[in-house]
This record gives sequence, C-alpha cells and structure tokens, in this order.
Amino acid sequence: MALILWRGTLPIEIRGETYKFPVHSLSAFIAAVLLVEQPQLIPSLFFGCIAWLIIAIMDYRQNLPDLWSRCKTFREFIYILFVGKSPISPHNIKQYEQYEEAKKFLEDQQKRIEESEKAAERAYEESVKAQEEYEREMEEIGEADVDISTKTGGVSLDPFKPILFPVQQNLALICRYLRHVRYVLFWEECYIAFWVSAGCLLLSIICVFIPWFFLIKWTSRFLVWFTFGPWMKLVDVYYVSKIKPPTEAEIQEKKKLDREKRRLQTSAAAAKARVKRENATKLKAMKKYMFGRYIAKVPILKEDRYRDLPLPSSTAVPYRPKPLPLSELAMQEAGYHRTRLPGQHLVGDMIPRVSLT
Repeated sequence: MALILWRGTLPIEIRGETYKFPVHSLSAFIAAVLLVEQPQLIPSLFFGCIAWLIIAIMDYRQNLPDLWSRCKTFREFIYILFVGKSPISPHNIKQYEQYEEAKKFLEDQQKRIEESEKAAERAYEESVKAQEEYEREMEEIGEADVDISTKTGGVSLDPFKPILFPVQQNLALICRYLRHVRYVLFWEECYIAFWVSAGCLLLSIICVFIPWFFLIKWTSRFLVWFTFGPWMKLVDVYYVSKIKPPTEAEIQEKKKLDREKRRLQTSAAAAKARVKRENATKLKAMKKYMFGRYIAKVPILKEDRYRDLPLPSSTAVPYRPKPLPLSELAMQEAGYHRTRLPGQHLVGDMIPRVSLT
C-alpha cells in the first residue's frame, strides 16, 4: 500500500523539518514506465528489482523501533568493501531503550494477526455451514447411481504411508530452503544479502548496455538461415547420406559394451558408497565414544523457525580492546601463553584422532 499510494519512506530534513520522500514509489513508477516503453530493458530491470527488493527490506528493518531487530546497512558494506573499515561507530543500546515504541509496534502487529485469524475463522465457519447445507440438499435429492456392481469396503490410510512420508520429507526440505531465502531477504544473513544485492545491481547495470533485440534478431536469423536453408541438401548429400547404418552385429556389440561399462560403473559406485557408509558408521561410533551419545548437525545457514532476540532489559556496548605495548602485542600475535582447545573434528582412517588445527 505504501508503494502504490506513494507514501513517504525516505526522511529528508529541510529547514529544520523532516519530510518523508516516496523514493520506492518513484523507483517503481520509473521502472514500470521503462518496462512498457523499452522491453529490451527487461533483463536489467529483473536484476535491478531483486536488488531493490533486498535493499527495501533492509530499509524497513532499519526503521523498526526495536533496536535489536535492526541490521547492517548496504552503505556500510560498500564502505567496508572499498575502505576497509566501518563508517558508523558502534551504537550503545541501553536498558529499555525505545521499549515503549517497540512494545506498541509489536502490539499493533499482534492485533493485526489476531484480526486476520478471527476473519479466517469466521470464513471457515461460514464454509462449514454452507457445506452442511449442501450435504442436506444432496440427501434430500438422493443418489442417482445406477451401477449395480459389487463395491469394495473402505480403504485404510496405512497403505499411503510409503507415499505420504516422502512428501513430508520433501516439504521439510522446501521449508528449510524457504527459511534460507527468508533470512537472506530480511538481512539476517547480512553478508549474503549484501553480495546478492550488489551482484544484482552490477548485472542490472551491465544488462543496460547489452543490445538484447540485436542479439535476439541476429541469433534467430542465423538459426533460421543455417538450419532451414536449401544448402542443407548439400549436408545430406555429402555427409548424412554417407553415414552407413550399423548392422545387427554392430548393434549387439555396442549394447554389450554399454552393459559392461554400466556394470563397471555400478560396481565402482556401490564400492564407493559402501566405503562412505563404513567410514560414517565408524566416525559416528568414535565420536559417540569420545564426546557423548548425541550428535547434532550444525547448519551453515540459519534455518530456525523462530528468531531469538535479546530482551528489552539487555544492553550492548562496543568492544574496545585495551591497548597493549609493542612487546606484549608481538607475544600475543606469536601465540605465547595461548591455550588451544581442540574441537571435535577427527582425522585419520584406521585410528581417528582429534585435529589440532
């Protein structure tokens, strides 16, 4: 609604007063005009819209009243990329800072969710009533089935387990992928979001200078003239017609060679899979013996269903290490008096041991 109705999003201060400029609405209008007037800009606008969407979500998070829900900005990443340091000094977060604004924002959001749930519940009750009325009408009408053959009994749901269980596994995989995409879009994975938006902006700029209509036109011309021209008769005369069809013995020999090749590939793949299973079983048993009976897989990207945010009573201060003299700094960099704690990464085939690197 803010995009369509040109509601202000970018605060601009003019003579001591702050005005909100509808920068996203203006961008959408310009992009739509360019799209309908110059369709060759479709690839450029496609990548530009992806970057615009990610940056717009970042801008939305930066304007949230809850300071713990904010993220790094695109401008900060650009500055770090070219200069090597952040242009923004760390922000001190006090206890209950902007707590009332954040509380009101969450209450309004929860109120909208409750209203939507109530509306959905009312719609569900109305649909149930309509279905009951429809069933009563159908009972009054009666069945018009003229088939007199014997019918079998009801079907149990147990036979569908081999079918439904893989579906549930696929749904779980889809949920994980959707959470990965959501965390990137909402700048929870801020580094990936920055590179995606920066890459899309770069591709959008590059695609502007590519003559798409020229490439499509001449590529189509080349394919049509090269593939459907009368000179294809020469290809038939001097090449295709000279290819002799294989004899029955040659076909059988080729099939035999293919079967032997496929058998060897299958045997090699089965042996490799067996070795992997044995190594995994051995590694699991060794880790359970050394570190405990439970093993958890730590995901590389965030895939939690709910985010954990600090409480309003939490605080945050920038970390500033104590300046050290040159001698102590050299000893620290050299690893003097450093205690290295080994992790749970095991190396070795016959006797796994803890890796010290």
